[in-house]
Amino acid sequence: MQKIEKKIGYKFKNKKLLNWALTHSTFASENFYERLEFLGDLILDAVVGIYIFKKYKNKDEEFLTNLKSAYVNRNYLKKISDKMEIIKFTKYKGQKPKRTDRILESIIGAIYLDGGWRNVEKFIKKFILNIELEPLKNYKNLIFNYAIKNHNVNPVYTVVKIEGLPHKRKFEVKVKIKGVKYVGRGKGNSLKEAEIKSAKDLYEKLIRKYRTI
Repeated sequence: MQKIEKKIGYKFKNKKLLNWALTHSTFASENFYERLEFLGDLILDAVVGIYIFKKYKNKDEEFLTNLKSAYVNRNYLKKISDKMEIIKFTKYKGQKPKRTDRILESIIGAIYLDGGWRNVEKFIKKFILNIELEPLKNYKNLIFNYAIKNHNVNPVYTVVKIEGLPHKRKFEVKVKIKGVKYVGRGKGNSLKEAEIKSAKDLYEKLIRKYRTI
């Protein structure tokens, strides 16, 4: 416990919270881990949102939304978690969990419950907001706006394939806009990820064709 506390820069009053945060759902039947991850996701969104709102006073909603997306992006959080080697302190069964970003979120949830807003804000600023990032494009919004503006229809997302075990699903999704010959396709470990990738694929095809959309 002391080693992970030193690494994250926070000493828990209630050690059970830290233990729950580091006990993956494959290791225990209780749902403490998922609950802390859920809470951590909410707290992270709030802290990042408030921080960039105050920092970028003259930026519009689109910029702030896309920048927040960059900071809460699972790939970015995974890089941070892996750099901190949090997986070394995590209890799990079977294969090593790939979504180490979720472990980071569960720790955020645990810190909030144990130490409140000030301490969790300090952790997020130190490890997540310490790097300047570029706004992350919201491809689903871009495709939606293009479809409404140019064709007066909503883009349609269709699940093409679902593979894998219940706890390790792989999704394949396609997105189509009525009146547009191009189709976007994407794969991901969640439905949301697959939809974003399919939207990005269609966006890039439209950009290549029309230069701008």
